Amino acid sequence: MYKLFVGLRYLRSRKITIFAIAGVAVGVMTLIIVMSVMNGFDQELRGRIRGTLSHIIIQKGGMYGLENYKNTIEKIKTAEHIEACAPYVEGPALIKIRGRKEFIYFRGIDPIAEASVSDFKSYITPFGNKPEDLLKTHGETKTASAFAGTEILRMGPGDPEIDTGSFIQNGEQIVLVTLKEWDKISVKAFIVTGKFKSGMYDVDKNYVYIPLSSAQELVGSKEKDAVTGISVKLDDYSYANYVREKLQEILGFEYYVQTWEDSRRTFLTAVTMERRVMAFILFFIIIVAGFNILAILTMIVLEKSKDIGILKALGATTQGILSIFIFNGLLIGAIGSCIGVIIGLSVVLRINWLENMMYNITGWRPFPPEVYYFNQIPTVINPINITLIVIIAVLSSIVFSIYPALRAARLNPVETLRYE
Repeated sequence: MYKLFVGLRYLRSRKITIFAIAGVAVGVMTLIIVMSVMNGFDQELRGRIRGTLSHIIIQKGGMYGLENYKNTIEKIKTAEHIEACAPYVEGPALIKIRGRKEFIYFRGIDPIAEASVSDFKSYITPFGNKPEDLLKTHGETKTASAFAGTEILRMGPGDPEIDTGSFIQNGEQIVLVTLKEWDKISVKAFIVTGKFKSGMYDVDKNYVYIPLSSAQELVGSKEKDAVTGISVKLDDYSYANYVREKLQEILGFEYYVQTWEDSRRTFLTAVTMERRVMAFILFFIIIVAGFNILAILTMIVLEKSKDIGILKALGATTQGILSIFIFNGLLIGAIGSCIGVIIGLSVVLRINWLENMMYNITGWRPFPPEVYYFNQIPTVINPINITLIVIIAVLSSIVFSIYPALRAARLNPVETLRYE
């Protein structure tokens, strides 16, 4: 019992202990805020990738890709967890729009089927469009429709839902130029019938949706009834790897079956690595706080050497003296961690309110929507992450208290009391 009493007495005797507790609290708070925001960005990003690509993509090599794709879809539907399928034709093209020429990708789709496997419908709804609008034809020439990404149609700054004057409007003609059957130039005109915003800049800047039959004509695969691939939506995306293996068995190895994660493996790995590196760097804040603990406890040992000598003379064991100072480190780490968790969670839960307040005061946003494509900062509170942060903070505090504890335990009571 005396160990607890003496330990608390030593801590209260040094007001500088508050700075050690504050150091641990700041480290824990910062890690919780940054990890929650990065987890939120990661979850949001993965959701948008799934919404764009669906859960599984099936392709096949050759000039025309998947021929007689309807038969392939029937085979796919025999597997478990299949909710919907949608064929697509995709390829690079040169787009001519208002005299401007750019390299983009066209994606030929059945809009009704595409809406069942991806978030396509939610991309176009804010602009007053419906999936079936893509099937409309225009004029005597029956010119097909096209939905273009907002960044392709951008002519100036602004939000596509508000500043419509900064974007090319519906009714204008675009021309796509691509290769047909590998060695022929194919040119086809389309009328912009709508725009879409996926929340993925690369998609909004580089993609144009056109009807599936028009895309087949553009690349010369209509006679073969061929498509580039088939998008598959599952009833639960967590089964993606399992279903991929089953589909590979059903279709054979001449087909290339990949999950949404496989198709963006490099990018997702980079995001995960960035999150881990950020966490590793921020842990140095806790290490700095640990050195503060080491310095403060060492100062206490030097100042209280006479008291330690008296305790030893009265029968305190070496283990008892060790326990006093290790307990001090534990207490600093525990109190600092509790304060850090409370403040960190409070900031995370109110982070969008704080950002709006900062914007109202300074006119600056740390995560501008036009850059990050998020209307609000996404956050995910992960209890496991918080537990690990607290454990590491407390263990670091204990580790940094070992040296001063050993120094105190090794004091010779005769030597410390001789000159007092």
